[in-house]
Amino acid sequence: MVFTYPAGPELPLLPDGGGALDERLAGVLGRTRLALLCSLDQARTTTGVARRIGVSNATASAHAAALRAAGLLTTTRTGRSVHHQRTALAELLLAGGTADDETPRCSRGKPLGAFTTRNIT
Repeated sequence: MVFTYPAGPELPLLPDGGGALDERLAGVLGRTRLALLCSLDQARTTTGVARRIGVSNATASAHAAALRAAGLLTTTRTGRSVHHQRTALAELLLAGGTADDETPRCSRGKPLGAFTTRNIT
């Protein structure tokens, strides 16, 4: 069996139906990792990410490491601070696979809390 699709700047076409893109991404990445990616609308420290998505620093760090290994974020150390930032691949993924759409889906009015699995108070 051979699958073909036209080459271009976009990811392969998404199948019809099957829920919103956010839900499909959460199914693959997990809700916490998706929330972490969505929280990186600007570079943030591990502590900043953890607070924003409602998880511990250790959890945020572990998820950032997994996303970094997948090529979805970069991490830069400045002194004692570690800053995380989305890569172009993550931006494309969050935009639904189209290079024309520069705004990630998760920053279009969907609250970050909708992605998190638990809240720490």
